[in-house]
Amino acid sequence: MTLTDNIQSAFLDQVKRRLAPNLSMADELSDILNISRDSAYRRIRGETILSLDEVKTLCNRFGVSVDSLLSPSNEMVSFHYRVVDSKHFTFDKWLKSVLHNLEMLVPFTDKQLIYFAKDIPVFYYFNSPLMGPFKMFFWMNSVLKEEDYQDVPFSPDLIPKELVTLGEKIWRRYTETPRIEIWSEETLNVTLRQIEFYHECGFFANPQHAAQLCDEYILLVREIRSWATLGYRDKPENKFHLYKNDLLIADNTILFRMGDKRVTFIPYNTMNILTTSQEPFCKQTEDYLVNLINKSVLISTTGEKERAKFFNQMEQKIIQLKNRIV
Repeated sequence: MTLTDNIQSAFLDQVKRRLAPNLSMADELSDILNISRDSAYRRIRGETILSLDEVKTLCNRFGVSVDSLLSPSNEMVSFHYRVVDSKHFTFDKWLKSVLHNLEMLVPFTDKQLIYFAKDIPVFYYFNSPLMGPFKMFFWMNSVLKEEDYQDVPFSPDLIPKELVTLGEKIWRRYTETPRIEIWSEETLNVTLRQIEFYHECGFFANPQHAAQLCDEYILLVREIRSWATLGYRDKPENKFHLYKNDLLIADNTILFRMGDKRVTFIPYNTMNILTTSQEPFCKQTEDYLVNLINKSVLISTTGEKERAKFFNQMEQKIIQLKNRIV
């Protein structure tokens, strides 16, 4: 086997690792590259060399890269990234990409998501009638600087219905996913600061919105607390493990585990996400998160005293903010 065959085989193996178990590699290559099934098999067997255009097409479709295959060591890691902007990768496309990533887990029987949460996972907010639109407005106004959301105070009516619906789909898919979340006593603070900032700056069209957001935040925390008590939402197979971390400052790292496949998501600049499926990096990330879990306190299903103390402190923080703004 030649060096080219080795690289092509390793590259196609990366593609295969991103496919759901029920999909045929040959069928997918045939469809994506617009070639016959027989031609697809020849590429899989290494009898036909992939063209650069074909490699580029597969890289874009599956978020894989040849960089790590050409690198002489694991010190080089290739990431897929998309920058959210107002023209190309717009906010609605970002939401669709989040949903697409979560749906990538669906076909797998053996799957798990690990979320090292600096803020309460954004997916949870999307099921709240005021909090969901508020978070979307905050991102588009204060982070992305979208022209249509400048110099106007927040009102939920400003958020298009299709974005709200998309957010609800993300919430539903996320809460149906078996997951481990690692929180700390600081996890609540990011959104609390955003609410307080908007209140102090007069950025709410209705002055009552700040207090209403606090009320919704309490309901959200209580809902998550109920899931932590049971260890799942709705169905036992939707396992939910919640850990309290007192050791490290969270960074919102997310790891997908799908059988023997791994994908790591690293947020940066608030909205943008670096993604890689490079095995050594994902393995190191998984080891890091598992080590952190082992040093954290499980507060779901067991640890009733710690769970009550933790969530009571969270509710008290929200109440204190509401008392300051009413």
